[in-house]
Amino acid sequence: MNRKIKILYIAAEISPYASSGGLGEVGRSFPSALLEMAEVEVTRVMPLHKAVSSKMNYVTDFPVSMEPGFETCVLKKDADNKEIATYFIGNDRYFCRDNIYGYEDDGFRYFFFCRAVVEMLKRIAYQPDIIHLNDWHTGFLALLIKKEFPKIKTVYTIHNISYQGYIPASFLEGILSESELCQLGWPQWLNFMKAGIIYSDFLTTVSSGYCREIRQPEFSCGMSFYIEQRTNDMVGILDGIDTDCYDPGHDGILTYPYNEGNTSQKQKNRTELRLAYGLPNTHVPLIAMITRLEYSKGIEIVLSALKRMDMNTFQLFILGTGNPYYQGLLAGIAAEYPDSIIADFNYTSSSAKKIYGAADIYLMPSQNEPCGLGQLYAMRYGAVPIVNPVGGLKCTVIEDKDDWKKSSGFYMEEWSEESLAIALKRAIKTYHTLDWENYIINCMRFDSSWKSSVSEYLALYKKMLMGS
Repeated sequence: MNRKIKILYIAAEISPYASSGGLGEVGRSFPSALLEMAEVEVTRVMPLHKAVSSKMNYVTDFPVSMEPGFETCVLKKDADNKEIATYFIGNDRYFCRDNIYGYEDDGFRYFFFCRAVVEMLKRIAYQPDIIHLNDWHTGFLALLIKKEFPKIKTVYTIHNISYQGYIPASFLEGILSESELCQLGWPQWLNFMKAGIIYSDFLTTVSSGYCREIRQPEFSCGMSFYIEQRTNDMVGILDGIDTDCYDPGHDGILTYPYNEGNTSQKQKNRTELRLAYGLPNTHVPLIAMITRLEYSKGIEIVLSALKRMDMNTFQLFILGTGNPYYQGLLAGIAAEYPDSIIADFNYTSSSAKKIYGAADIYLMPSQNEPCGLGQLYAMRYGAVPIVNPVGGLKCTVIEDKDDWKKSSGFYMEEWSEESLAIALKRAIKTYHTLDWENYIINCMRFDSSWKSSVSEYLALYKKMLMGS
């Protein structure tokens, strides 16, 4: 192809416009990294959520069929972002809400989003070669694009197969064919994720480990049969992070910047954080956990593992938002051990960076983790991870018991409180040895940038277009 490949990147959330986690952060950093490849042109689309505060230019408005009537889409475009053109699908009924997800009508909201994107393509000048879809919210687009724009290729990235999205089959009776309805769940609920898996031209996941895992029934949340049919059209490509934004030497947040050549300043950041939160400045490792407060992130096994620990041998700082039940439990144990545990439920990006910059050990005992960004941020800041070696965690964190010089973290043997406590004790013991500096250096030298991954995506895009 003599011209640039035109990519339309579509996601339910993109930072900094509106984001609830890793999907939004990838929506910011991946297209930016992709643009550095001279052969690619990128445009993005997302819903116009209530949280979006950027200056907008009105583009057009048009009706979107939502049986039995129509809804109006007001299409807008970011007026300020000159690097990546970003369109916003606006409809106050569906998207002028406090949260991005978590409503009973989420299926209707994101089916409207899918249909509106199709109608948008009929009205704007930008005509992509490839549409890059992300997670369940965009799943039906793989089918709708195939029906309306058969020459456009679709890539569907599964960030987390646990969240699948549903809409009543009866709502789509006049929109999909009988065979399509049956494939997707007729006569009950139709599955967004299944639509993306079946009808996209190519599938990717966010790590090679997760790509292997979701082929197994116990990891696939009911999708293993459909995944198995697509194994020749599926690959795992590891997510990266914005290494300029997450840089302990130049992030603009740390009071005492540092790099892998001189990590001594990290101690000053640790002292500063302890003083700010009233923790004693003692010679024990500071362990951090920055997370959504939900079961799969391992909150319960953390609480149980702490009962097996000598609380005088470490300090723990947990920063997170989520389930009020876990907030209550964490607040309770923090009150019980005020010199050892801090629980902060007011997450900001700057506070997270201060914690990464101060922490010695990073705790990520997730039950499952398709890629994981937290461990990548932590390693970038020289905080040594303790992980359950699943999905992307095993792809990014190394524990080599035969040669510790290769190690960058510590593995749990299984997902349990006992295994977590054993890994914690092993990490704390190692912290007090001369080997610790080697762990820090191995973490900070890990290439967590998008450089390699965007090259893989570019090769994939080219391969798809050559076959068209």
